[in-house]
Amino acid sequence: MALARYRAIVSYDGSRFHGWQVQDDVRTVQGEIQRALREVTGETIRTFGAGRTDAGVHALGQVVSFELDTPIPDEKLGPVLNTKLPGDVRLHRMEVAPPEFHARFSATWRRYWYFLAKERSPFVMRCAHVPARWPDPEKMNAALPALFGEHDFRALSAQPEEPYGCCLQSAEWFPSRHGLVFVVQSDRFLYRMVRFLVGASLAVGTGLRPVPWMEELLLSKDRKQAAPPAPPQGLFLVGVGYDPEWPEGEVPVVTGFDGPDV
Repeated sequence: MALARYRAIVSYDGSRFHGWQVQDDVRTVQGEIQRALREVTGETIRTFGAGRTDAGVHALGQVVSFELDTPIPDEKLGPVLNTKLPGDVRLHRMEVAPPEFHARFSATWRRYWYFLAKERSPFVMRCAHVPARWPDPEKMNAALPALFGEHDFRALSAQPEEPYGCCLQSAEWFPSRHGLVFVVQSDRFLYRMVRFLVGASLAVGTGLRPVPWMEELLLSKDRKQAAPPAPPQGLFLVGVGYDPEWPEGEVPVVTGFDGPDV
């Protein structure tokens, strides 16, 4: 046996998690995965995720990596670990990775979806936000291109410290089965940045702010001028990119909340 590096796609319903990252005395996704690894191997294995999703945020395409020395065959390790995981988190496409692969530091982009729904229901409220006023998607999309490229995004985050630079690669609102879905991709995201982007979009889309305001907010570098961030339950980490490309694989979709073909 020898130490090997593994990687896997992870999906989870974030409703009953206090986020991705291990914390004392609360339930987290990373904590559940590391508990499963400990039960299978008898050892404490440190895992690394591509994105540190917040409490209540979901994932269809989170990526995790870790090192392990185990007699369990590679093709059986994922299924064995899944028997130890709770029903609201699952590993997909687990395989041996190159020694230099790191789920977080090797990533070249992250992609999120954020769902808005028009009507409340017990199921919708687990995975979408129902705004008090329905926004105009044309206004929201008109405001977004000014944010594309490399910028200081401190006005659109709750991150208390530097660095604030991100390269926003794409962002657009699309119609979805229950309302609208925001598809956004960047090389990296600051703390709650997507939720602040959604909150700013809603301010523009409902007429509380004019279309040029979003660029003015970005340039101000003043988070005190930002609109409140959208709530977490509508947010999904859906994909992470790597170079050389690693296929995202087959991951589940949210019933009734299929995203656009982008």
